[in-house]
Amino acid sequence: MAAIREAEAKEEDKQTEPVPFTVSFNSTQSKGIVFGSLAIGIMFAAIGLIADIPLLILAAAAPLASAYWYYPMIETGRPQLGANEDGLYVERIGFIDWGAIRMTDVKRKKVRNVVEQIHLDVLLTRSMEAAVNKGQTTPLWKKYMMRNWKRTKREHGRELIAIDLRTLDADPDEILTRIRAFKAV
Repeated sequence: MAAIREAEAKEEDKQTEPVPFTVSFNSTQSKGIVFGSLAIGIMFAAIGLIADIPLLILAAAAPLASAYWYYPMIETGRPQLGANEDGLYVERIGFIDWGAIRMTDVKRKKVRNVVEQIHLDVLLTRSMEAAVNKGQTTPLWKKYMMRNWKRTKREHGRELIAIDLRTLDADPDEILTRIRAFKAV
């Protein structure tokens, strides 16, 4: 019986060891939005050009802008969130130093009892600029596209980064467990 408990304890220790990971967008949720908006925009523009209807050409701008905004969601090979020894990686921020992270938690909220919003809240001990140890540069054309996180200023110079986990291709609780394993080291 004691040998079984020791084996279970060793198994639990293995599970809490930090293992580097990355997570990208779940493209199945977003392909319809991006490609549907793109098709509607092209269709409006083509019909407007053929029928010489300037307002229809102008109306094509809205679905084309929507396709542009949501384009990062179909880039499945590009990690949006991850963790390793360097820190917590967030797309378009870079690596946040583990020492700068005060708290991580998953928040779940239902909107009209239909859609569940799931966010990873990362509370920093200092401003985000001071917390990032390996920054990431973003091309100008990508600065105006959707990003997977929101930054909120808090008291005493702290900041909260809320990362949307609902759009990512991983279990939110597993992400939190893996992040906390790195934070504990």
